[in-house]
Amino acid sequence: MTPRYTIPDLLEQADITKNADIRETVLPYIRSQIEALEVYDAQRPQGHPYEFHLHSERMAGNLRDFALFLGWSESIADTLYWASLPHDIGKMALPPEIWDMEDKPTPEQKTVRRSHVTEGLAIIRGTFPANMLALPFMQILLDIMENHHETLDGTGFFGKKRGDLDLIVRMACICDAFDGWSVHRPHFGVRDISPDAVIGRMETEKKGQFDAELLSLFRIMKCGTPAHS
Repeated sequence: MTPRYTIPDLLEQADITKNADIRETVLPYIRSQIEALEVYDAQRPQGHPYEFHLHSERMAGNLRDFALFLGWSESIADTLYWASLPHDIGKMALPPEIWDMEDKPTPEQKTVRRSHVTEGLAIIRGTFPANMLALPFMQILLDIMENHHETLDGTGFFGKKRGDLDLIVRMACICDAFDGWSVHRPHFGVRDISPDAVIGRMETEKKGQFDAELLSLFRIMKCGTPAHS
């Protein structure tokens, strides 16, 4: 299969099959952080529907599948899986009660919630030395972590826009939002959370926020059909 997009050079360089330091040091650390996120989730109210460690696995799995759908190799797809898996570990730095409420969060609560991005970056940068952080894999990991809530129209957490967001981040943003909106949460009310409906809202209610071409391909991957005319 001819790839639909050229693999970015940085991603080629980040291939985990080519870097023993990443495989032996960073990947076990990432797995330990997901296990810690599961422990954190256990502190939240029983029966809450949105477990972050499971979201992290699903988001990373969708990004891996998306890479394969674009015609990229398994090693590159696995590299993206691992680079995106820890994107939400900064949530563990916040009080568990900030996440589970019946009503929509207040602006102040939203500000606290959004700080999980900077908290996550601080965790990674405080864990690994500069020479490790400079490796292509770590650059991609930090890029996804920092920008997975950004949008092409500048309405994301930090106001970045289309030109600030590379191909990998655009893919990750789609995968993250898709999974986040595929889980029932009380303040969302009753709504269809099937893949077709979720992607439909991303295409219409959130029009301009996601890369339209990538989102169209993501729809075909998840639903088997293009957008309804």
